Amino acid sequence: MTASAVTQRLDLRGLDPPEPMRRALEAVEALVPGTALEIVTDREPMLLHRELGRRHHVYVSDMRTDGCHTVIRRGSGEP
Repeated sequence: MTASAVTQRLDLRGLDPPEPMRRALEAVEALVPGTALEIVTDREPMLLHRELGRRHHVYVSDMRTDGCHTVIRRGSGEP
């Protein structure tokens, strides 16, 4: 995924669980095909990654000095 494919950025730092996961999943489900979402969290969102995989969404995550950046592209919902 390229940075140009990102159409929305969601900063979830400082929120108490489960709010970051809830907001991220809502935003992913609202994506239209061909667009992506970048979320920024305080730490690596392991449970979110598991749920994204279960829902067949594609994501790339990397830890930076300002938090964990995860770019998500909505999948088809099918294996």
